[in-house]
Amino acid sequence: MDFFTREALETLAQMQDDACVSLYMPTYHVEAELSQNPIRLKNLLRKARQQLKRAGRRDPDVEALLRPAYELLERPAAWGTLGDGMAAFLCPSASFFFRIPLTPEELVVTGRRFHLKPLFPLLASNNRFYVLALSQNRVKLYQGTHQAINEVHVQDVPKSLAETLAYETPVRSLQAHTGARAGNRHDAIFHGQGAQSEDERPQEPLRRFFHEIDGGLRDVLRDEQAPLLLAGVEYYLPIFREVNSYPYLVQDDILAGNPDHLAPHQLHGRAWKAVEPLFLAAQTASLEQFHQARRQDGLTSDDLKEIVPAAVFSRIDTLFVPVGVHRWGRYDPESNAVTIHETQQPGDDDLFDLAAVQTYLNGGTVHALKPDNMPVESGVAATFRYPAQVEALEA
Repeated sequence: MDFFTREALETLAQMQDDACVSLYMPTYHVEAELSQNPIRLKNLLRKARQQLKRAGRRDPDVEALLRPAYELLERPAAWGTLGDGMAAFLCPSASFFFRIPLTPEELVVTGRRFHLKPLFPLLASNNRFYVLALSQNRVKLYQGTHQAINEVHVQDVPKSLAETLAYETPVRSLQAHTGARAGNRHDAIFHGQGAQSEDERPQEPLRRFFHEIDGGLRDVLRDEQAPLLLAGVEYYLPIFREVNSYPYLVQDDILAGNPDHLAPHQLHGRAWKAVEPLFLAAQTASLEQFHQARRQDGLTSDDLKEIVPAAVFSRIDTLFVPVGVHRWGRYDPESNAVTIHETQQPGDDDLFDLAAVQTYLNGGTVHALKPDNMPVESGVAATFRYPAQVEALEA
C-alpha cells in the first residue's frame, strides 16, 4: 500500500472507463482496533456492488472489478501499516491502494472517472507538508496534513548513520556518548579515539550521511512545492541545511530534539504549529490578490461553467474550492461546454473535483477552504493567468 504522490494523481486523473470505483475510509492503526478496518472495507464494497448493479453491471464483471479489494481483506499484514485513512481506486484495467494522512468520511463513488475530491487536502497548497526526522539511529520522512502525518517509506535513503559508515574504511573509529543538555534533553556527541576533545564533534561523517539522505529524497520530492520541516538534535540541522537541495526547506522553524522520543501524533502537533502560520499567510495573500484582481482587471470568475474549461486549458493561476461540497455535472471536451445537474446523474463527475485536479496538474495553486471562508458565495472562485480571448484563440 503506497503513499499518495503527484504521479499517482496524474495516473488516476487520466484514467477513464465505464466503471471506475473510488473508496475512502478512515482507518485504525492501533493494534487493538485493527479488526475494524476489514469490516469497514467490507461494508464499502457492499455499497459499491449495489451501485454497480444499479448501473446495469453484470455479476461476473462486478466480481472481477472488486476482486483486488476483497483480496486485501485476506492480507492481515497490510492492515498494520496504515495511517489515518485509506483510498482505493478500482477499474477493469488496474487497482490502486493508498495510505493517506487524512481521516476521510466513508465514501463510495462509481462513475466514468475516479473521484478525487476527498484528496483535496493533499492537493491544496495550504495544507500539505513533509517532516524529515533525523537521528543517528533512524531516518524517517513523513507526509502530513492538518489532520495527521504518515510515514513515507523511501528506498534510497540510509536508515542510520551506522549504516552509512559501515561501507567506508574509517581513518579512525568514531565513538558516541550521550551528553546532557539544557532541559534534560540528551544529544549524541561524536569523538575520536585520538586526542580530540569531546566537544570537537567531526562533521564530515554527518555530512556524508546527510548527502545520501538528500540524494534519496530528490526522487520522492522532485515535483513537490510543499514545505519540508526538519526534526532532530540542534547540532544536526545546520549541517543538513548545508547539503540540502530541496528548495522548499523551511529555514526558521525547526523541531529541535531527538525525534526518536516522539510518537507520530506528538510530531504532528509540533509540525502543524510550525507550518500553519505559513499556510495562513499564503492563503490570505491569495485571497487579497483575488479581490484586487476582481476590482481591477477582471481576471477572476466564480462561474463554474467558465472555471472548468479554464482549468483544462491551463488558464487558472489560483483556484478556491470548498471542502465537503459537491457540484455534479459533465464537461464535454469536444464542445468545451459544461452541464450542471442539481443531483448526481449517471455518468456525472464532481465538477469541483475536475477543476481542482486539472488546476493542480497544470501548475496552478489550489486552496481548499471551509465554505464559510470562500471569497464568493457561488461555491468556487478562480484567478486567471490570461483573458478568455487568448484561450479561445489557442483552442
